[in-house]
This record gives sequence, C-alpha cells and structure tokens, in this order.
Amino acid sequence: MAESSNPAPARKQRKITIWTKLGYGFGNFIGGGALSISSAWLLFFYTTFCDLPVWEGTLIFTIGTYLDVIENPLMGFITDNFNNTRLGRKFGRRRFWILLTVPLMFWYPLLWQTGKPFAYYLVTYLVYEWFYTMFNVPYKTLPLEMTKDYTERSQLSGFMSVFGKIAGFVTSALPGLFFMAFGKNNPRSYQLAVLAWAACMALSAFFVYIATWEMPADEVESEHVNGFWEGFKKMFVDIISTMRNRSFRWHIGMYAFGFGGEWLWAATNTYFFIFVLAQSNVFVSGINSLNNILQLISTFFMMWVFAKYGKASKPYMWALGCVIFSMLAWCAIWFFGMTSATGLIFAISIVYGLGTGAVYYIPWANYAYMADVDEAITNRRREGIYSGAMTMMGKIMRATIMLVLGWVLSATGFVKGRPTQPLSAQWGIVLILIIGVCGLELLGIWSSHHMHVDRVTLKILNDETKRRHNGGKPEDVDPKTKAVVEDLTGFDYEHCYGNNNVGFKEEK
Repeated sequence: MAESSNPAPARKQRKITIWTKLGYGFGNFIGGGALSISSAWLLFFYTTFCDLPVWEGTLIFTIGTYLDVIENPLMGFITDNFNNTRLGRKFGRRRFWILLTVPLMFWYPLLWQTGKPFAYYLVTYLVYEWFYTMFNVPYKTLPLEMTKDYTERSQLSGFMSVFGKIAGFVTSALPGLFFMAFGKNNPRSYQLAVLAWAACMALSAFFVYIATWEMPADEVESEHVNGFWEGFKKMFVDIISTMRNRSFRWHIGMYAFGFGGEWLWAATNTYFFIFVLAQSNVFVSGINSLNNILQLISTFFMMWVFAKYGKASKPYMWALGCVIFSMLAWCAIWFFGMTSATGLIFAISIVYGLGTGAVYYIPWANYAYMADVDEAITNRRREGIYSGAMTMMGKIMRATIMLVLGWVLSATGFVKGRPTQPLSAQWGIVLILIIGVCGLELLGIWSSHHMHVDRVTLKILNDETKRRHNGGKPEDVDPKTKAVVEDLTGFDYEHCYGNNNVGFKEEK
C-alpha cells in the first residue's frame, strides 16, 4: 500500500486560561513568601534568638548564595537535558523537579530553631537553598515553554509577580499575628509562622505542577554530550556565552542592580525601623504588609502598561526613582529627629510600595524575551540556560550584598541581642540605605536606559527568525530589520543565526 502523502496533522496549541495563570502564579508563594520572611526576619532571628554575631549570620547567607552561583546554572543545564531520561519524558524535563519539591518545602522550618551551633544553621540553610533552586529555575522557564505569544508571556509573568506580592503581604502580616498571640520576643512566634508557610509552599508547588505544561518532548531539540565532564563544560561555556547577548547584558544590569537595591533594603529594613526609627516588631510587620498591598496594585498597573505598550525601560526608571526618593526621605526623618511621625513614615511607604512593585515585575516580564534574542544569535533555544544565568547573576549580587552588610554592621559597632544600638551602628544602617540602596538603583536606571527590547523590536526580530527558519536567504533581509537584529543582539547580521562561536560547540 502506498504511503499517504498527507502531512501529519499539526498538534493543537494548548490554551492559556485564567486557571492556567492562577496556577502558575501561585508558584511564587514559594519565592515571594519565603524570601519575604527570610529577608525581613531570618537575620534578625539569628542575631536575636540564636546568639549568632551579625557577621556569622550574614556569612550563612553569603556562603549559601555563592554556592548558588554553581547550583543555578547546574539546575538549568539539568532541566534543559532531562528529556533524555525516562523520568523527564514521563513527568516533564522542568516539571519533574517541581513535583519533587512538594514534600521538600517542609525543610524550611528547620532553619528557625534555637540553641543550635553555627554549623547547624549553615547546613540547614544550604540544603533549603538547593531545594529552592530545584523549584525556582525550572519554574521561571515555564512561560517560555507554554506559549510564544508576547502578551501571554507577559500575563504569566504578571500573575507570578501578583502572587509574589500577595505572598509578601501574607508573610509580612503572618509574623505580626503570631507576635500578638505568643509575644514579640518569643521565638515560638516565628517557628509557628514558618511552619504554616511551609504547608502553603508545598501546596503552591503542587498547583504549579498540575496547572502547567511544557513543549512536547518530540519538539525539543536535544543537545547530547559525551560524558559528565563534557556536559559540565558545556554548561559553563553556555552560561558565560549569555553575556555576549547585548540585550541580556543590559537586562542583567536592570535586574541585578534594581533587585540588588531591593534585596539590600529587605535585609536592612527590620534593623532600620527597629534600631534607627525606634519602632516595634509589630510596626515592622504592619508596614511590610502595607508595602506588599501597594506593590500588588503597582504590579497590576504595570501588567496593563506592559501589555498595552510593551516597553520596559522608562517605567523601570520611574520605579527605581520612587525607591531612591523613599530611602532618602526615611533617612531624613531620622536625621531631623522626627521618628515619632509614624504617619509620615507610612506616607513614604506608599511611594516605596508603588515603585517597588514595578521594580520586581518588569525584569521578569522582560526576561521572557531574552531567549528570543539569543535564538537570533545562536539559532538555538536555551531557556534553561538563560534562567540559570539570570538567577546566578542575582545570587552573586545577593551574596555580595550580605557580605558587605555584615561587614558594615560589624565595623560600625552593631551589638547582637541588644534592644537598642549605638549611634555609630545607626549611622552604619543609614549609610547602607543612602550609598548602598540608592547607588544600586542608580546603576539600574543607567542599565535600563540602554534596554531596547520592546514589543515592536521583538516582533521584528521574531519575524526575521521565522523567515530564516523557513529558508529565507540572509541577503534578502530588510535594512530596517537588519538594523534591529544587530542592535538587539550586538552582532553584525552576517554573524547571527549560528554563524559565530557563541556557546558550546559539539565536536564533530
């Protein structure tokens, strides 16, 4: 019997529904929630209830985060190639790891025990960071797997940010509820709060698994390597090669500097409000809750702006400006002896909350398009590598921030376990805000000024990529299209679409 000449029917594209967006967004209860609690309270918990000097507390974060510099790209590499295994083909190369982390979220409360040696706190933190990486790296790649549509990707990133703000609000208020029930100076308050949150994180990971999907295994181009060491070499060659993408370099500047300022403030704000502005733990919980409500409003607004205009640069500069204004205004309250003006402190929080929601949303919304630019350079799809690279750069920034924070607090005379701190330590905290937070945000503004990826330029680039994949000749490229491709990639057009030495090259 002669073979049918009819082509195989095209696979039907799965639809992104509201339930898909909700299920995917719920996953950021893990990142947004645990990060919010840890950033605001874990270092304070270590130095107040665990008898750790501040330099030992920050050293734990620093070691864990620097190890993540290896763990994140390793996880990206593993998920990119996990389709080559039976488990990957059955459960998904990304989603298998998400499913695996469901029970592992209950490790988090082990970080919050008292009366343990330094080694215990270090090991429990390092193990939790690995579990978090197992979830976070594949989770961030899913919008790129599920759809190629610009708006749908933006909406998925938006729901991720929205749920992160909801998680931040809940986890900001949660310790305050337990403070009121069990006492603000009782470590049990923190322990019960994080136990409740661990259950919520496990549920979040499960919902992500059942609500999302990936590209079919037969549509993924596997990149086989010969042995572990060649795979290890490939991973780091590919990670380093992402920095040859001009748009990604400026994107990393936006992300690392913008988030870096936010992370430094998150690690410092408890100390600032309690020891500089002389406020209570309950006040800190309340103001953090207010900030997260405002960030939620800001995120919804930025989702609309991004969907309508598809631009990241100018809104991001505006948002970072709000953060800088807030830092200077809060420091001015202390400098002029107005620490009793709680209404003014809350008013500044409104500005900060509205700005910082956009700071957290825009880079992750913009990240979804970096792999498209990379495809124009390498002619490959490397979403996992870019997720690992971006997270790795963020980890380097966070580790460095914690290292500097510990050094500054120790050098300026911070004393562990004290209800008040000397004037020198207060000055140290204030200078962290003025020089550290504001300086990083200014670098974020500078990076944002050079970001040219937007809805219009990305469509031009993707249309050209599609034309080339359909057999279009390089010499037939439209001059305007050529200019856009060269601007976004940083390469001459003749050296795009794999005609270069970017990334790992398998030996023939």
